[in-house]
Amino acid sequence: MTCCAVACAMTACHDDGPDRPVDKDSRTVLVYIVATNNLGSSGYDAADIAEMKQAIRNGDLSNGRWIVYHASVDGSAPTLTEFTADGDKILKTYSTDVSSVATSRMSEVIDDMKSMSPSDKYGLVLWSHGSGWQQDGIDEDDASDKIRPLSYGSDFGKKMNVTTLASVLNGRGIDYVYFDCCYMSTVEVAYELRHAVKYVVGSPSELPTDGTRYDLNMRYMLDGSESALITAATNTFNHYNSQTAAADRTCTMGVIRTDRLDELAAATAAVYDLTPLPHPGVNVTNYRSRYSRQGKSIDFGEYVSSLASAQGIDAAIVSRFDKALDAAVLYKAATEKIWDEYPVYSTSGLATYVFNNPDDFDVNGYPELQWAADVVGPHHVR
Repeated sequence: MTCCAVACAMTACHDDGPDRPVDKDSRTVLVYIVATNNLGSSGYDAADIAEMKQAIRNGDLSNGRWIVYHASVDGSAPTLTEFTADGDKILKTYSTDVSSVATSRMSEVIDDMKSMSPSDKYGLVLWSHGSGWQQDGIDEDDASDKIRPLSYGSDFGKKMNVTTLASVLNGRGIDYVYFDCCYMSTVEVAYELRHAVKYVVGSPSELPTDGTRYDLNMRYMLDGSESALITAATNTFNHYNSQTAAADRTCTMGVIRTDRLDELAAATAAVYDLTPLPHPGVNVTNYRSRYSRQGKSIDFGEYVSSLASAQGIDAAIVSRFDKALDAAVLYKAATEKIWDEYPVYSTSGLATYVFNNPDDFDVNGYPELQWAADVVGPHHVR
């Protein structure tokens, strides 16, 4: 999903802005909507906002606060708005001279949210387009603010690298990130965010453009507990899995506990140490099926297990990996096929980037990722 920005030179705050005294609540959820793209022009942001308001009418907004940053494709200035049972309250209007996927803007919005709504706990929903780990978003050190292809968000073509996202979220006290966008449940993304948040929720594959059902999930996002996040992911999966048209019955979801990812990294490295490139052929689920059949993003658990089986790796090493994966992935689900065309053989709730030759390692900034530095490079590419 994306967000649109309009020409507005100055940032304007309303009277109910940062200085407004507010009692602490158990949780504030920030929904960060970057809709300045085809998702916004197709009205998917408006549809999801309508679902949020329906959830409030259903009585799901309790013991917490729901705040939405919205960058719209209509060219209006981005706003920070609190949704309440008594109506919308615009907390702040932002200038349009900063991209919604720039470090400074996302940091400002999170700071404003915490100042205006001090709470015991915080959750973050990221709504936009996504393409997982790819390090091809805005180069924060480049004064020209040049545009390159996908990662998180699409703000008039500009995107944010997951390494940048991790730097923004580190130390912010945000419990979870729920990605309401495509391809963000990869082992590379989760590992990059492991020190920033406790949980990562997202889809290893494309998420249908309707995204999550906020009328079903607001109460669970406000709860934010482990079991509640699993319920939210389950609700999203069940919604799509129950579609009667086969082409609409497409969805994959994963809920990741990040404090178990260091052990998963070590267990994966033990397998990769014994499986040098080039790899034997493997037949595993391809999550990038709609755009490519090159096997560049496939199921992580299937991939590692297939390598271990092909190389006849000791059962104790495989068992260690399986246990580490089970500990890190709290929930996993997938429809039988993606877009009624490409089979899902099994799912681990995580995707990963794979390649057959060492030269494929240095692509789209992959070596910049912590997973690449800690697991793939030293243990797998040689």
